[in-house]
Amino acid sequence: MNMKNVTLVSVILAVCLPLFSQAPSVQTIDGAQRAFELAISEKGAKDAFLEFLSDDSIVFQPEATNGKEFWRSYVDDRPGRLIRRAEFSDNSSNGIIGYTTGNWEWTPKGSTAASQFGQFVTVWVKRQGGRFYAAVDITTATDDDPAGKAKEKRRATIPGDPNKRGWSAADASMNFLRTAMGGARLGGAYQQWAADEITLIREGDPPIFGKKKVVADTQDYQSISYPKRVVLNESADMAYVWNPCEYANSDEGIEKGNCLHIWKLRGKKWWIVLGVLSRVRNVKQPALKQRPKKPNE
Repeated sequence: MNMKNVTLVSVILAVCLPLFSQAPSVQTIDGAQRAFELAISEKGAKDAFLEFLSDDSIVFQPEATNGKEFWRSYVDDRPGRLIRRAEFSDNSSNGIIGYTTGNWEWTPKGSTAASQFGQFVTVWVKRQGGRFYAAVDITTATDDDPAGKAKEKRRATIPGDPNKRGWSAADASMNFLRTAMGGARLGGAYQQWAADEITLIREGDPPIFGKKKVVADTQDYQSISYPKRVVLNESADMAYVWNPCEYANSDEGIEKGNCLHIWKLRGKKWWIVLGVLSRVRNVKQPALKQRPKKPNE
């Protein structure tokens, strides 16, 4: 990687943990997710997150912050019930990292109907002792229940490359960010690096499935500046990258938020299989630009 091109970015490439003698299957991560969901339902969100987050975990509230520190100081002034339901999971070929994604809903105390909905993505990392902990947790909100609203079903995952050559996702992820800043815009970046079965989760909308639809829906967005912080962690054929992001849309103004991408190595190339564009919710919503009127109008 040409480091001259990333002088404005702090790239944190986490050292992968040693491989364990027996790689677990995806069901192990599913099991961690199910236990997490059960803990949320039985113990409440605060106790569940404190139990399942790793000590160095990241959550976005709205900026990136240490997950354990956030939940230790969290004061629940809006009593209610949070429910999470995972819909999909995948892991690296060596079983060290993986992710789950699905729907969440929040029901106020005393009510029988949920009033808030959204999507979540949790990145899981296997620590010493063989237990999975949540390293990154990111959510988006929708106006109503996103379950069943997507026009296409999520496609089955495609196996990756065991990556015995030790190829890093760093170059691909940096080139993706640079392309999103140029004339090709975000849609052009996804055109080059999105896997055919990519899922894109955006604030306010149901998920988008499939490369063609993702490219079409992001072609008007252009990254305003190169992020000053990029965090990358990889193991075998899977990597996750998150960074603060800011996009300009020709019709809607500027959107600021946090971006997460899951990459998989296939056929000697790293591909994006999941993208999350989570808006910073305390930022003023984009306003439609008005075309200046001509003198004779």
